[in-house]
Amino acid sequence: MLVVSALAAVVLARIGHTPQERLLAAWPREMPLPPAALGAGLLGALAFGDEFRHPALAADRGTVPRRLGLLAAKLLVSGVTAVALAVVTVGCDAEALYLVYGRELAEVPSEWLSLSASWVGLVVGCAWAGVLAAGVFRSTTAGLAAVVAVPVVVVPLVQKFLEGPGVRSAAGFPMRVREVLLMQWPFGGERYLVGVARVLAQPVGGALALSLATLLCAYLLTTMRGRLR
Repeated sequence: MLVVSALAAVVLARIGHTPQERLLAAWPREMPLPPAALGAGLLGALAFGDEFRHPALAADRGTVPRRLGLLAAKLLVSGVTAVALAVVTVGCDAEALYLVYGRELAEVPSEWLSLSASWVGLVVGCAWAGVLAAGVFRSTTAGLAAVVAVPVVVVPLVQKFLEGPGVRSAAGFPMRVREVLLMQWPFGGERYLVGVARVLAQPVGGALALSLATLLCAYLLTTMRGRLR
């Protein structure tokens, strides 16, 4: 994924008309997700999917226990891996752009803090969606399909719902959050909160959060049903 991302960034810079933040993420507008997010989703899906596929890890299909501690461990490991992947991907893309085109295309955007929060949140969210979907549907393929379905299926549905008649607009939500925070948080914590609010206000961020909540509820319901049996 790192190689694919670096090559994609170089090609996008060659074609032109790509914003700097999308260039560093190697995310063309024609693709639903960047290579790093797809890679994180695949790694997350493999976290549960391999246990149902390999006999050495599970005696037969369906014997993998649905313990909340096991889920928390998988989410923690996949989240840390996704953060590392997000950071290394931007570094590799910036280095490739610098080597091929010079310093101009490798510059850090001015709003790097909010963009970094959005980028890390996207990659981590895709990894967690892969973990939860693979745990619910007991399949690596289903886990990866759930990750791809977020921008392809869920985002258009959310946008259609928000654009419907009688729905209040969420424009200016980050600014309203800033106005509510009258007190200054230590170490500039209010900036990170506003960054999170901006991520959730975006279509992909909101759809990803909705998908994660749905998958988590489905996992908890299947866990409770298995214990009742």
